[in-house]
Amino acid sequence: MTTQTLPVRPLAAFDGERLIRGGLFLATLLLCWFTVSPFPDLGDPRLLEPQLTGDLLGQAATVLLTGALAAFALLKRAVLLKRAVTLPLILTFAAFVISALLSAYPAVAERRIVLAAFTIFQASVLLLLPYGREHFARLLALTAIIVLAACYFGVAFAPQRSIHQITDVAEPALAGDWRGFFTHKNGAGAGMALLIFVGIFVYRAWNRLAGILIAVFAFIFLYFTEAKSPLNLLPVVLLLSYCIPRLRSSLAVLVLVLAVPIAINILTIGSVMFGPVREAVGQLMSDPTYTGRDEIWRFALAHVAERPLFGFGFEAFWGAPDLVNAWNPHESWGYRASDAHNGYLNLVITTGFVGLTAALWWIIVQPLGDLRRAFAQPADRPLAILFLQFWMLGLCLSGFESEFFRGGSELWFLTVTSIVGFRFLTITESGG
Repeated sequence: MTTQTLPVRPLAAFDGERLIRGGLFLATLLLCWFTVSPFPDLGDPRLLEPQLTGDLLGQAATVLLTGALAAFALLKRAVLLKRAVTLPLILTFAAFVISALLSAYPAVAERRIVLAAFTIFQASVLLLLPYGREHFARLLALTAIIVLAACYFGVAFAPQRSIHQITDVAEPALAGDWRGFFTHKNGAGAGMALLIFVGIFVYRAWNRLAGILIAVFAFIFLYFTEAKSPLNLLPVVLLLSYCIPRLRSSLAVLVLVLAVPIAINILTIGSVMFGPVREAVGQLMSDPTYTGRDEIWRFALAHVAERPLFGFGFEAFWGAPDLVNAWNPHESWGYRASDAHNGYLNLVITTGFVGLTAALWWIIVQPLGDLRRAFAQPADRPLAILFLQFWMLGLCLSGFESEFFRGGSELWFLTVTSIVGFRFLTITESGG
């Protein structure tokens, strides 16, 4: 960030506090990436059962880590951390709480709201741990190396747990696609795209060779995941992150930032809502169903009308017993879907249009203003561009995957880091 946000200390000062900061940073990011159950067995039939119970080990790890980060924040950076709490964020969680209270599974929704709040808190404190930009780059590089090493190790020595198999109970058609320690090739693909951005930042902020190696190995792995959305969006996000900082017009920035996510949602959700869009997609794409997502979108849209204001409860719709058990071979397989496969639609069906509006204020509108101020000021340009790349990938990929407020998603975690990071950049540069 800036020298005011991340005070610079000599590298020689490798003391206990540096170890604590670095340890907390690595623990936070690695828990987000690996979770407590990496390399899952996708041939386990229990994966098809209703999923409402939480992972006790994961919850315990999250609570312990959040407690450690809270202790650090209270002792070291409490004043700055408070500035991350904004009106849009408060209204977002207020809408989520109302959706939970009106849900058929209020306990489930409330528990997941707490975990979502923990994720945002962790992402915010993460930015306050490094001493400066170079320290931040070093820690990101180390995290990237660990992630890449684990993924390649799994492919080489445990392919049954690192490459999709024909025996996978949910999607056997993905056999042969690399996934590393992730549960799905799409998650692996998004993770590798993030690591490419990390490699670019490390190249610019610390060590060129390390940055190149991280980016190259991440791209190779991304290629073998055959995750189409991350592969196709990668050059788009790179181009946007090059153009946006060079624009002087706020209107031009607004158009560039919103154009791609809006276009993606028109081509995806719009294809099941409007006949002309569906015909255009059919002519332009070899797979106008988006690998069967269109059926899930129709199923979700049909249910939105039942609870349009506050939805079915935050993260308390998909995987519910009454939904899963209602499925039969003659019904839509949307009954058995894990999510809406669109972050915007997922927010509507779980928290309603009220929740969606509040969330988009925090996810899109607030960062838009902050990034313009950050680029208009002498802020840390490589860091601001890294945040821009994380944020834009999150906005774009959420047209195909339900990333917003998703626990255990490294893409959502780093999207939050970017949203808060833009705010910290503007605060420090304005002397806040």
